[in-house]
Amino acid sequence: MVKLGRRWLIFVALVLIACLGFNVAAATAAAAPAVAATPGWPLLDEVRELAEENYVNPVNEAALEEGAVRGMLECLGDPYNEYIPPGQVSQYTASLGDEYIGVGVVLTILEGQVVVSSVIPNSPAARQGLRAGSILLAVDDRPLKGLSLEEVAGLLRGESGSSVELTVSLPGSGVQKKFLLVREQIRPAILNKRILAGQIGYLELKAFPKWVPQEVAAALEFLEAQGCRGLILDLRNNPGGYLESALEIASLFLIEGKPVVQVVGRDRQVKVIHSRGPGQDLPLVVLVDRGTASAAEILAGALQANQAAILLGTTTFGKGVIQTVFPLKNGGALKLTTDYYYTPAGRAIQGAGLKPDIEVDGEQQQLERAWNILSKQLSQPLPGSLALAGKE
Repeated sequence: MVKLGRRWLIFVALVLIACLGFNVAAATAAAAPAVAATPGWPLLDEVRELAEENYVNPVNEAALEEGAVRGMLECLGDPYNEYIPPGQVSQYTASLGDEYIGVGVVLTILEGQVVVSSVIPNSPAARQGLRAGSILLAVDDRPLKGLSLEEVAGLLRGESGSSVELTVSLPGSGVQKKFLLVREQIRPAILNKRILAGQIGYLELKAFPKWVPQEVAAALEFLEAQGCRGLILDLRNNPGGYLESALEIASLFLIEGKPVVQVVGRDRQVKVIHSRGPGQDLPLVVLVDRGTASAAEILAGALQANQAAILLGTTTFGKGVIQTVFPLKNGGALKLTTDYYYTPAGRAIQGAGLKPDIEVDGEQQQLERAWNILSKQLSQPLPGSLALAGKE
């Protein structure tokens, strides 16, 4: 799996606390290896006992234990290692773009207020008319003033089919209104597709959740049916997601047997993962930027190394590590770096990123340059302006 941090957000009912940017390979409880217990940590036990018996204020043992765990991870010297408390495991999963139970509202805190930053299309919130910019005042009549994002998330969690009442201040008017919403399974809006002028397809991927390879395959079929003759794949500001999703999507573009990525674990043995096909031969330009990270870099690097696409934009983030998430007995999880990954040619990504074939600054300029490149490849006469609002 992969995620990459940007700002604090919350998917209502499941916090999407997005420090967007962690590359993670999924691990289940059944798959987690057994770890032998350490006979003892005498120094740790001694310090704990002294603190409990002598510290001037009451000691929170749970906080001490969690702090010790975080300290151990910090000593490993890897910023991507992370302890995930029990109450945040589902939130972490949601931050990867996975489906979750909620009402389809993304929240952020502005000037001490909980604000609806966006509403997911066709979600319970969208169907009831809740709009971005609304201020969330209460959940089931409990005021939110002074609560943290985690506490707000706790109030919003619930089972599918259960209801929750949100009290909001409407944007513009400030009028207070209550919304009774029924929680359901939410699939975040991850993929955008459309046909631009000249029958050039545009496909934007915002993350790599588990379910997205099937959506990408369907999108490619849709674009082909619309007469698509070339494709712009937009991976800008894509923090990553599941490693397996990146590999499956790479197989949609690369013929069977082409190398996708090199993976190196603690045994320092190099494992090369190859495309499973079927691949395709559309002229392809991939848009990348500083926000392109992790699994997105794996896909972009594979297409570039196999000369299957032109990379255009700015140098990518440079996150060349894979984390495995190990479930813990207390209901939490431990995210550890277990592998490094490299391009098919063995070039390191960590700390360096991918350098585009063509460097272009500016989002609109990047898109227009990509379109111009494909148009020339297809010998398509250029229209007066680029029609971005194409068919979807």
